[in-house]
Amino acid sequence: MPSLPRRIASDLNSKLRSTETAAFVAGVESGLTKRRREQKMKSGAFRGMHLIVYRGYVADDVAKVRVRLLEAPELPGDSRIPYWEVAQANLRRHAALCIVGAEIQLRIGQHTATEVTDSHGFASFSLPVPKLRTGWHQAHAVTTPIEGGETASATGRVVKPSLKAPFLVISDIDDTILLTGLTEGVAMVARTVLREASERAAIPGMSALYRGLARGVGSPTGQRKPEPTFFYVSTGSWSFYPTLQEFVQLRGFPVGPMFLTDWGPTERYLRRSGAEHKRAAIRRLLAAYPAMQFILVGDSGQRDALTYEEMAREFPGRVALILIRQVGDDDDERNTVVRARAAVLRDEGIPLYLVPDATASAALACEMGLCDEETLVEVSAEPGVG
Repeated sequence: MPSLPRRIASDLNSKLRSTETAAFVAGVESGLTKRRREQKMKSGAFRGMHLIVYRGYVADDVAKVRVRLLEAPELPGDSRIPYWEVAQANLRRHAALCIVGAEIQLRIGQHTATEVTDSHGFASFSLPVPKLRTGWHQAHAVTTPIEGGETASATGRVVKPSLKAPFLVISDIDDTILLTGLTEGVAMVARTVLREASERAAIPGMSALYRGLARGVGSPTGQRKPEPTFFYVSTGSWSFYPTLQEFVQLRGFPVGPMFLTDWGPTERYLRRSGAEHKRAAIRRLLAAYPAMQFILVGDSGQRDALTYEEMAREFPGRVALILIRQVGDDDDERNTVVRARAAVLRDEGIPLYLVPDATASAALACEMGLCDEETLVEVSAEPGVG
């Protein structure tokens, strides 16, 4: 029988993890946020509202779109200290005042829906959009007036993937396409906080690989299937969304919806699990497109290999390829474990591979008929590959 201190600690831990505690904390946080906004408006310090429409996707004629309403960002002042303005801008995104309980209308074509922002300023839409054609579409959001009659509006994009594409792609971000260095501690924090999108380094060759996967393989007559849609999943905060979207576009990666993490407490969870966030996002996508094959791309720095294995088992026959980019040396324990596990999984029919770089990834994808030989040339030509 466990000792009294252990039982007390176990009971306390259970209460802290309970949905009741999470709901209570979220409610307190929501009340404090509302009070903070009211005080800023009374004092004249409120800077106005800023609305963000995150890239969404369409499945079964329903558009899944997330928006967020915040106080307008404070622009950093001029500074002679290197990177200080960038650090200010990045940190202020995390401290931005959320606008709670605001009504927002979303419109895609002639279709509209209304939702209310939660304790972190988010509103999630499931908007029916029957007969929407394949491809990208505008999604326009506008708030109803708050105190003082102020409104905000913004336009984003939503994609309806082609179900005739050979596959869809789900990619991790940190240390898979973006050099983050999650295993490097202080160096990782410095890169994240002090660098603008234009200064962040891409993993060599990965953008050329992704463009090759998007291009696909031509038929003997030169025809190609429709391009696959790319989805990006990360345990990073939604506060980094503008930087990550800019990075993807600047470095030539295919654009696509992102699934990031709200780091604060919610009505269900006091704290978040990064692994569960990724599983949930991938699970939703695999369930949303039941007739489609998927390519999953990640790295060995986190637990992507295990997460992808779990998804391949949960959705048998749906995963065409799992690419795990090696982070660190060959003899690092995590790489040794993943390499051995990958061999076992391939014998079971789960195509998971630990690859040292983008060149090896492109060679494997080409061999499996997922991209053309031109992809190998383009990957090899990217700076830093070799």
